[in-house]
Amino acid sequence: MSSSASCCTLLIGLLCVVLLGGSSSHGQLSPTFYDTTCPNVSVIVRGIIEEALKTDARIGASLIRLHFHDCFVNGCDGSLLLNNSATIESEKEARPNNNSARGFGVVDDIKTALETACPATVSCADILAIAAEESVSLAGGPSWNVSLGRRDSTTANRTAAELPPGPTEDLPSLKAKFFAVDLNTTDLVALSGAHTFGRAQCGTFINRLYNFSGSGNPDPTLNTTYLSTLQGICPQNGNTTVVTNLDLTTPDVFDNKYFSNLQVQEGLLQSDQELFSTTGDETVAIVNNFTANQTAFFASFVVSMIKMGNISPLTGTAGEIRLNCGKVNDKSTGSDGLLYSSIEIILQKRMSSSSSSSSCCTLLIGLLCVVLLGGSLSHGQLSPTFYDSTCPNASNIVRGIIAEALKTDARIGGSLIRLHFHDCFVNGCDGSLLLNNSATIQSEKEAPPNNNSARGFGVVDNIKTALETACPATVSCADILAIAAEESVSLAGGPSWNVSLGRRDSTTANRTAAGLFLPGPTEALSVLKAKFLAVGLNSTDLVALSGAHTFGRAQCFTFINRLYNFSGSGNPDPTLNTTYLSTLQGICPQNGNTSVVTNLDLTTPDVFDNKYFSNLQVQEGLLQSDQELFSTTGDETVAIVNNFTANQTAFFASFVVSMIKMGNISPLTGTAGEIRLNCGTVNNSTGSDGLLYSSM
Repeated sequence: MSSSASCCTLLIGLLCVVLLGGSSSHGQLSPTFYDTTCPNVSVIVRGIIEEALKTDARIGASLIRLHFHDCFVNGCDGSLLLNNSATIESEKEARPNNNSARGFGVVDDIKTALETACPATVSCADILAIAAEESVSLAGGPSWNVSLGRRDSTTANRTAAELPPGPTEDLPSLKAKFFAVDLNTTDLVALSGAHTFGRAQCGTFINRLYNFSGSGNPDPTLNTTYLSTLQGICPQNGNTTVVTNLDLTTPDVFDNKYFSNLQVQEGLLQSDQELFSTTGDETVAIVNNFTANQTAFFASFVVSMIKMGNISPLTGTAGEIRLNCGKVNDKSTGSDGLLYSSIEIILQKRMSSSSSSSSCCTLLIGLLCVVLLGGSLSHGQLSPTFYDSTCPNASNIVRGIIAEALKTDARIGGSLIRLHFHDCFVNGCDGSLLLNNSATIQSEKEAPPNNNSARGFGVVDNIKTALETACPATVSCADILAIAAEESVSLAGGPSWNVSLGRRDSTTANRTAAGLFLPGPTEALSVLKAKFLAVGLNSTDLVALSGAHTFGRAQCFTFINRLYNFSGSGNPDPTLNTTYLSTLQGICPQNGNTSVVTNLDLTTPDVFDNKYFSNLQVQEGLLQSDQELFSTTGDETVAIVNNFTANQTAFFASFVVSMIKMGNISPLTGTAGEIRLNCGTVNNSTGSDGLLYSSM
């Protein structure tokens, strides 16, 4: 075989591996990720932690906590490590971390050593993951193969960093926060077992010692002898930064004594003791099992750590490899620049030493680089042209069915865009909202924000049926929601845009997350901002997307609190126009039928325009969440509302940008998820992926 033919054969093989999801793409994390580029990475990390332990016995626990707090905020992306800058509000100053999270100096020492050994190679996010495993191992706990290949974020999210599980939370709240990142009850108990070593400040548990839940008494689930000990360490009105051991039995050893402490009511934090003292909960049996069987605890802990480490990592070409964990790279010296330069040099050398190489090799090298560096061939990114060859009439089919539905249901457009919104805010734009209850699925449709409220599912089913006839097993339900949102806006007189497509459908739902993270109609502006920021949307996005309330309806129960007893005052909301108040009280009488609907925009209720914003200026926003945008004096949202009122073109332009951003929240692409054949149920063994493999 000629060298040219060999080149083509090799490159075709590599290209197929990448396109079909092989490990060369690094799209998935792998324990072997640094085997060739930085083979001693774990040894280097372990050595620096060992040195730190000589003078700081608690450093191991501090390091695993950094990994935990990093992963629970927008995924395991090293965002926690970023310092304040002109463009970044550091997560270090969020309340759960401020004057509490520690070990940053050791992380910096590790990064310095790795930059010497393997420049611009190991991410800060991966340093946290490796450091967590090495810390556990050095304390006598289990070892495991850490999946690697994360990249570092270029942003932080201080607001979202306020949301990780806290030491004073009850069990339902803890479960909800774990469920929201796809961690289950066993994960909650197992990962809490990391409190088998390390320390905690008095401020994290002093509420249990003197005035638990405002009762004026100590927490009744606290062992009285242990209570006396803790009161001696943390006197009332004393220094709340004093620290004590999380595990009073073996404070620096990673074992299962934490769980036996819970059995005798000697858990230090409320969040610890809740696992055992919540009578009848499944966590009690898990604690008992881990107490009796350390091997079972270690095995579960490893599984849960790996799961946690897989929360929304940046891979491929997303993010960067930070050269300094505390700041984003300077664009001229960043690791990605090094990567591109290295590839360019390699290609130049190859071409100069092999002038007789065929055009086949040249073409395939180019294709391989495009794919490896994030080109469109991989379909890893969404694209407006995704269905151009496989279902070219997808948008026309969707538009036709919505146009037909509008003949008998004027509010269907507002309902359909709301489905897309409520889908994207819960684990990303993956069609999970559409799944019905089953033996394995708790439908998001029954979460409080959706139950007896979200509608339009029948129209989505009609669209899916039509698309399955035209293009079987091709268009995802998640993409149907995205297209339907755009077509609904366009049909109501609003802007049109090229919808990015290529999402795939989830095979799971998350009812708990739907109850927690969807912005609600009675929420204050600060809460709304926090929920938008948590999914990467800013204040302009908040105001622009709220502008979708320029059409559609709302039920009385979503705003009746404003009409009679706002915030428990016994009076109406003072930011509500008095004439409009009287109108609404006529529609929604006290103790009346709260499922009655009225227009969100009283001026042009079925037209997509900017009248919603002029309504806010005269205190005629229907929902509290609407009026907050204008009536929160001094907030930046006021100026945005004024701009959109004066300039509909500016509103339309911002709305399109924000819809595209929202549609990009954590989509499933490539081979993740599936293309559901019925939007309400996951596929059986004859689903679309089965058809794909059969065809191949």
